[in-house]
Amino acid sequence: MKNNKRYYPIICSLLAALLFTQPASAQPTQIFAIDSHPIEVSAERTVALSFPFAITSVDRGSTQILAQKAKGTQNVLLLKAAQKDITPTSLIVITSDGAIHSFKVSYLDQPSSLIVLSNPTSRRDAKSTDGPDEHQISQAIDLASLHPSNLRKRSGNGGVSAALEGIFVKEQLMLLRLSLDNQSTIDYDVESIRMFVEDRRQIKRTAFQHEEIVPLRTSFQLDQVKGSEQKSLVIVISKITLPKTKRLTIQVTENGGARQLQIRLNAKQLRRVAAL
Repeated sequence: MKNNKRYYPIICSLLAALLFTQPASAQPTQIFAIDSHPIEVSAERTVALSFPFAITSVDRGSTQILAQKAKGTQNVLLLKAAQKDITPTSLIVITSDGAIHSFKVSYLDQPSSLIVLSNPTSRRDAKSTDGPDEHQISQAIDLASLHPSNLRKRSGNGGVSAALEGIFVKEQLMLLRLSLDNQSTIDYDVESIRMFVEDRRQIKRTAFQHEEIVPLRTSFQLDQVKGSEQKSLVIVISKITLPKTKRLTIQVTENGGARQLQIRLNAKQLRRVAAL
């Protein structure tokens, strides 16, 4: 013990240095929780998740969820349940801007929304905004479905035609009523219904501007129009206006077929909206 006494002052000095220097150098740890957005999937219907940036990583909490990028896009993820009544699980998507999108996935035969826009900023600020909720959007869809037609723009190909029967506005929402009429004997399988704002003409030595509009919701998921059948749906987007140099294009694509349909509206035609 006598030999160890000479080390006590050194040990005490080291302990004192640790005690007095640690609080000064320690940095406070900050932990931020990301709210998970609830989403419903079905075995019979496809749900589309749209992100503001390209998808770089997808992590499924369970193999009971089927997920793949939509053909021809980098920012749209298609979801479906592998079977009915799957166990609630999670979905994590990372986009090219570094944002993490977290979802709580549950099963429902008829999902309340088939198109979901994921934006972390808008979700974080949702409580302070006055944007339309799901109930208001559903009410607007019902009104647009019953409102008299105020427009008739048509495109046909191979016995199938698409007709824009009306454009309506309710507060910040614009609703387009589109019908598909199949007068052929071959079923029309819908691959996609997409909308673009684009230049009416391409000026020499300038790039052709082509911007896709992602719907907020549709009245239902239109997958097929059988032979001699007609179906109508309402597409909901955020309210827009067009300058004279632009046009709105609605593009309907057949899955595995050549009967593609396009309806184009100029700025003057778009102003013929009816208030709901």
